Amino acid sequence: MTPDLGSYLAGAAALAGSILALWLAGYWLRRWIVPEFSGALARLGDITLAVALLILVLQLLGSFSLLTFGWIAAGCIVIPLLVAALAWKMAPEDHVAEVAAPSVPGWALLVAIGVASWAVAEWTFPTQLSLDQGMFGGDTTWYHMPASARFIQDASIIPLHFTDALRLAVWFYPQSSELMHGAMIGLMETDWLSPLFNMVFLGVALLACWCVGRPYGVGPASLVAGAILLSSGVMIETQPGEGRNDIFAFAFLIAFAAFLINGHQRRAPSGGTAVEDRPDPDAPLLDRGPLILAGIAAGIAISVKVSMLAPVGVVLIGMVLISGRTRWLKTALWLGIPLVLIGGYWYFRAMVYTGGNPVPAIGWGPLHLPQPDQMPLDPRPRFSVAHYVDQFVIYRTWFFPRLQEALGVLFPLILAISGAAAGYLVLKSRNKVLRVIAGAALITAIVYVFTPLTAAGEEGSPRGFFTNTRYLMPGLLLAMALLPLARPLRTPPERAKVVLIFLTAVYAITVLTSPKWSTMYLPGAVFLTLAIVWMPVGLTWLKDNGRIGRIGIVSTVAVVALVAAIWGRGEEVGYAEKHYTRSTLFLQDGGPQETYDFVRDLRDKRIAVAGSGQMVFGQYGFYGVDLSNHVQYIGQESDLGTYRLFARCENFKREINEGNYDFIFTSEFTQDSPDAPYRYPVREWIASDPAVTEVVAEPDITPQPAYVYRVEGELDPGLCAGS
Repeated sequence: MTPDLGSYLAGAAALAGSILALWLAGYWLRRWIVPEFSGALARLGDITLAVALLILVLQLLGSFSLLTFGWIAAGCIVIPLLVAALAWKMAPEDHVAEVAAPSVPGWALLVAIGVASWAVAEWTFPTQLSLDQGMFGGDTTWYHMPASARFIQDASIIPLHFTDALRLAVWFYPQSSELMHGAMIGLMETDWLSPLFNMVFLGVALLACWCVGRPYGVGPASLVAGAILLSSGVMIETQPGEGRNDIFAFAFLIAFAAFLINGHQRRAPSGGTAVEDRPDPDAPLLDRGPLILAGIAAGIAISVKVSMLAPVGVVLIGMVLISGRTRWLKTALWLGIPLVLIGGYWYFRAMVYTGGNPVPAIGWGPLHLPQPDQMPLDPRPRFSVAHYVDQFVIYRTWFFPRLQEALGVLFPLILAISGAAAGYLVLKSRNKVLRVIAGAALITAIVYVFTPLTAAGEEGSPRGFFTNTRYLMPGLLLAMALLPLARPLRTPPERAKVVLIFLTAVYAITVLTSPKWSTMYLPGAVFLTLAIVWMPVGLTWLKDNGRIGRIGIVSTVAVVALVAAIWGRGEEVGYAEKHYTRSTLFLQDGGPQETYDFVRDLRDKRIAVAGSGQMVFGQYGFYGVDLSNHVQYIGQESDLGTYRLFARCENFKREINEGNYDFIFTSEFTQDSPDAPYRYPVREWIASDPAVTEVVAEPDITPQPAYVYRVEGELDPGLCAGS
């Protein structure tokens, strides 16, 4: 079905209006909160405040069941404009002297632009592939995008969407990313923008990396160091074109660090340039404005991924401890209040459902906080890297080969220099803020080693190790971005040049192992790189050198936006026609291909899902081309957000009857292994019931056959005798 042109134009207009309103709000809020920020740092502040405001607006709408086109458009335009007007009124009337960054050599700037361009271009290829084929990442189709679709179907974010009966309880994960995907679906009436979503936050992450090194004149080196990881195999494999949210969280974790580092700077007595050593030793470590902005960035990060709690928590505690006896409370409040305001919603929601546990997936040791009583079912057996600490054969056969795939052939060097840099800063840096952030990087890496699932898989076969190196990325990214700030690597200036050249060489060698580029996607790669890198940098350079005025900037942005809107219509139509037509891509072993082909063009149906992992992890494909199908994995809901498998046929049938479903998609059993303790014969329970008719059968697929039944009446629990 070709998407309606009128709907596209209305959605595009609402999206453009929302972006403009949010930008105005972000700009004036930043002028109010941190008027001394300038250049790239100011733009990072604008973006952070705009994203935080968007999250708050969508949470407000979702809390009152108002996630519909009209309310999303009105809320994301009217509220930001009101906030912009208030911030404009409150911003300092007198010009506040900005803290300028040290100058950067022209060649270093060009190197940074080149690396950023390559990183963005590289991400555009899997992104455009998803625009053609659809999003097939396991986490994307298992719970990220189903949550987004359900938010819009319910117009609410209050109900829990139970996607499975696994131990992980993914319905309690923070869901700001899913909420923003849902808002795009609500505006465009399709999810075609979702494959492009992570491209935006790659740009934010690169900008944040630059800002980490900005006050020391090593912004290009910090950007290149961060890009080494952002262009690594595990990021390219899991983030672009997918609903996974790691890059979103990483971008604002780095921004959190950047605001703290830049907020610690002071103008030198001669004025103008930021320096490391504060001229007034009695001055507060950080002023109120940078602390507030840093807290907002941290709040965004934890509202996206629960794994951000470790680095954010360590930095927060460290900042309070180094603030001194007279300043610790103010530091805690100015960092903590915005952090909780922006990042606390999903954790508060979890506390309401569980009766006090903000992170139900964590046992909390001796605290014994209430949590869901889930069955001990996992996608893979739960092993940590620490479990194999003394098994060197696992290092040789699994860890080292997968680290090479994840980080590139120079992974030993990357791990060594990032660890050494963080260790040096903790022990030797005279800057307390740098010591705290470096310490957080090290502690986050240590937490990774002991985190369950980092080496998930059968004993001796940690198949989940590669994809879960993402949990190591927060610590690595912080350490790598900080690396050029170590004094021996930035002074004298000639040594800083050598470091930049060295990091660029490491980057070049790392990206050589990345996936090949496709010539058919080159026009899209050029346009997206133009929009994310060349246009912002070019317009800034022209403005700073007096070669373009406000009218020229607005006109250039308008032209690029118009081209994007025209191009986007073609992409939307192509996406509707082509995505999910290759059903073999849903699961590595193919999965229930005929089932996916059958469901693709179904609309406005209620679909019950039962059975094993093949039905769980690809369930976003059951929502149909226009996402109008209501899809629900069948389980038993109980207290504290618990969702378990039905152990009895009668209860299973009653749940289907109560849900008024049109179809049942199922495998033979709820677990694959014949020896599994929770292996219930769900297909047998319904196959002989006269209320259902088999319409699709795939008896020969692995690990289990798959079936589709049309529900033509109420199922009879009385036929369950002996089941």
